[in-house]
Amino acid sequence: MIPEFLFFFFPMSKLQMLLFLVSIAFMIFSLKTYKRKKIGFFTFCFLFLGSLAVGVFSLKIERLNAIGITFGLNRGADLIVYLSVMVLFYLIFYLLNTVSKSGTDLTRLISAMAIEKAFLENKAQMLARKNSSPWDEFVFNVRVFNEERVLSQALDEMIEFGIRKFVFINDGSKDNSLSILEEKRREHPDLLFIILSHTINRGGGAANKTGYAFIRKYAELLQVKWMVGFDPDGQMDIKDMLAFQKAILKHPEADLFLGSRFIKGAKTLAMPRMRRCILAISRLVTRIFYGVRVSDPHNGYRVFTISALQQITLEADGMHYANELNEQIGIHKLKFVEVPVYIRYTQYSLSKGQKNSNSIKLGFEMLYKKFLG
Repeated sequence: MIPEFLFFFFPMSKLQMLLFLVSIAFMIFSLKTYKRKKIGFFTFCFLFLGSLAVGVFSLKIERLNAIGITFGLNRGADLIVYLSVMVLFYLIFYLLNTVSKSGTDLTRLISAMAIEKAFLENKAQMLARKNSSPWDEFVFNVRVFNEERVLSQALDEMIEFGIRKFVFINDGSKDNSLSILEEKRREHPDLLFIILSHTINRGGGAANKTGYAFIRKYAELLQVKWMVGFDPDGQMDIKDMLAFQKAILKHPEADLFLGSRFIKGAKTLAMPRMRRCILAISRLVTRIFYGVRVSDPHNGYRVFTISALQQITLEADGMHYANELNEQIGIHKLKFVEVPVYIRYTQYSLSKGQKNSNSIKLGFEMLYKKFLG
C-alpha cells in the first residue's frame, strides 16, 4: 500500500504515484549497481534514463497519453507496459550472458590449473617416450564423471586392443573413478596415462575443452597425429578403431572422421525409438542452422587430425558443445568422412547419457547461442 500522506504533498492518482516511486527506486538501483561495477555504462544509461522518463511522464500523465496515442494506444500506461516487457526481456538476456560468462571464466580457470598440473606430473614421461606402434600416433581424449561401475572394464578393453596413449579428464567425480585411473596407471607404467582433474564438475563440453586444449598445446611432445574422442560408459566399441584406421588410409586428405549410427555398415543395440527420432530431428537442424550434412551430429566417437583440432574452439560447458563442433566444421570448411560404428545402449549408458527431455533445453540453447549469444 502507498501511504496516504504522500498524496497530500503530491496530488496525483495512485497509478501515477506508483509509477513515480518505482522510477525513483530503479534510478537508485541502477546507479548503485553501476558504482559497484556490476553493469556496463550502456546498461546503466538504459535503466537510469528509462526510469527517469517514466518518472517524468508519471507527473504529466497527459503527455504520456499523447505519446501513447501516436503509437495507436488508448492510454500512455499501455505504452509503459509494453516497454516494461521489452526491458524485462533485455534484462533476462543480460543475466543469461552474465551467468554464461561467469561460468566460462570459472571453467577456464579450472581447466588451466588442471592442464598445468598434469603437464608437470607427466613431462618427464612425455619427453622420454618413443613411438613403437601404429597406435602410438593416436591419443584418446576420454571424459570421466562418476564412471566407477564400468571404467575398469572399458580401460581393460582399450589397453588389450593396443591403445597406448590416454588423456583422461576427471570432471569432478565424487566416486572412485579417479582412484581407478590412478591404479591403472600404476599397473601399466609403459602406457601414457595423463589425468587432468577438474576440482568441480563443469560438464561434458568443459571436459572436452580441457582435453582438447592439453592435446593442442602438447601434440608435438605427445608425438601424435590424431586425437580420438571416446566415452567409457560402454556404448562405444574400441574395435571400431579398425574401421577408423581403414578410413584414414583411404582418405588421407580428410580432417575429421565422424562415427555414425545411421550409415551403411553401422549397428546399434537396444536404441530407444524416441532417441532415434530426436537424432533425426537434430540431423535436420544441423543442416539448416550450420549447413553441415552429417548423418549423426551427436555421436561422440570422432577422430581429429591435430591440424583440425588446432582450428576448433569450443565455448559451451554442457552438451551444446556438439552443436558448436558441427558449426566449427562448417565455418572452417573441414573435410570429414563418416565411419560406421557399433553403439550399444544399456540401462547404465542411458542413465548416464543425455535424457530425451534435455533435447528441448539443447534446442533453446542452440537458438540462444546462434542468434543472441
